Amino acid sequence: MLKKMRTLAILGLAGLTLAACGNSQNSKTNWEKIKEAGTLKVATPGTLYPTSYYDDNKKLVGYEIDMMNEIGKRLDLKIDYQEIGVAEAFTAVDSGKVDVSVNNFDTTKERLKKYNFSIPYQYSVGGMIVRADGSSDISAKDLSDWKGKKAGGGAGTQYMKIAEKQGAEPVIYDNVTNDVYLRDVSTGRTDFIPNDYYTQVVAVKYITKQYPDIKVKMGDVKYNPTEQGIVMSKSDKSLKKQLDKVIKEMKADGTLKKISEKYYGGQDLTKPESGTEDLPVIDVSDIK
Repeated sequence: MLKKMRTLAILGLAGLTLAACGNSQNSKTNWEKIKEAGTLKVATPGTLYPTSYYDDNKKLVGYEIDMMNEIGKRLDLKIDYQEIGVAEAFTAVDSGKVDVSVNNFDTTKERLKKYNFSIPYQYSVGGMIVRADGSSDISAKDLSDWKGKKAGGGAGTQYMKIAEKQGAEPVIYDNVTNDVYLRDVSTGRTDFIPNDYYTQVVAVKYITKQYPDIKVKMGDVKYNPTEQGIVMSKSDKSLKKQLDKVIKEMKADGTLKKISEKYYGGQDLTKPESGTEDLPVIDVSDIK
């Protein structure tokens, strides 16, 4: 009987030890877990020029890619890119499939309720790509002529929410490349693409040079000043603190500015554009 009790006691202690190890693991912050693993898992589309795309040598490059690579170097982490489109980028963070998502995501009040965002690494405004011959017939500064027009974009983006709010008909795409979007505007399948202005400027120049048959241009209208941040879990702020620190350093030493100028035709998007306070702002907080 005594031997049996001793055995039970030993098993009980073992159970407590295992429980303690489990609790120790669970008590680690997000940053501690990532640092221990030595890898930061990043969701990126791989299809969005000039922030995340494949160059002629089949290498993943872009503004956000160069930025994340530099962040990895400064935090002594390997960056593990997982190609995930905008529709799944947030759920990938929710599930723990990735640690962060980058895809020109605007920092909004609605998103901040559920996710942590880094400090802005980019500032921009909304814009639109239309047909070169003017047949898209969209030019109103207040966006009042979007009603009934076909707007192309990814599901759940802020720009598609703006389009819906303005009465446009959404045409939803999966994680496709820029030329697919632009060709559909050119042929009339869609009327316009609402999205980040500066990303679209370089995308139009790049795609129309590669595909001369795609006849599109940038519209003149600007709206909704934006700031983009890295998306991550809201479970704790440990990772955000590390990313914010490095982004501040990269801004201060000019590294982020150089990356911006490299991919955005000499433009520095690491600080807000002047005069944006006069642009129209469409509130989409009521659009799910």
